[in-house]
Amino acid sequence: MLNEIPYTLEGNNMNSDELLKRYAAGERNFHETNLKEASLSEAFLSHINLACANLKEVNLALADLSWANLIGANLRNACLVMSQLNWANLTEADLTFARLTGADLIEANLENACLNDSKMLGVNLSGASLEEANLIEANLIDACLDATNLRKANLSEAKLRGASLKEADLRGACLCQANLHGADLRGADLRDANLSGAFLWGANLEGAKLDRANLIDSIKFCF
Repeated sequence: MLNEIPYTLEGNNMNSDELLKRYAAGERNFHETNLKEASLSEAFLSHINLACANLKEVNLALADLSWANLIGANLRNACLVMSQLNWANLTEADLTFARLTGADLIEANLENACLNDSKMLGVNLSGASLEEANLIEANLIDACLDATNLRKANLSEAKLRGASLKEADLRGACLCQANLHGADLRGADLRDANLSGAFLWGANLEGAKLDRANLIDSIKFCF
């Protein structure tokens, strides 16, 4: 699990107005900038570089961050509701407690990211890579995770009710006590996955690969 990133460099502090002004002037590199609690809702920030930036508690609702570089960024408690993060790079980013309801993260890179306790209802993560990401107790109700790479991801106690995981790669993933009620897992690869104690009532596992999967104490009534 990622530790909270400390940001103490006074020279990197910036408010939202200055960021938007410099972005409009053509600047894209805001690496390690401290924007804690900034209000950037509905901002257009495509292709911006915010790698290792402090974005804790920032408001980016409805913002366009497609193709953004957010590697190692601190987004704890950030509001990203209905934001556009398609093709963004969030490798090793900290999104603990972040709100991402309705956000689009098509083909985004979230490898080794921390999304524990995040709210991701209805999020679109189709084709995204979350390999070895932490999603403990994440709320992914009705999320689209079709063809998503979740290899070795930790989804313990995650809420995946009604989620679509068609053709998802869940090899070696931990889904202990996850709620998969009514989830669509058709064609998903669950080889070596840990589903102990998972709730699979009404889940569709047609064509899913379950070789060596641990289903001990799981509740099953699957299609």
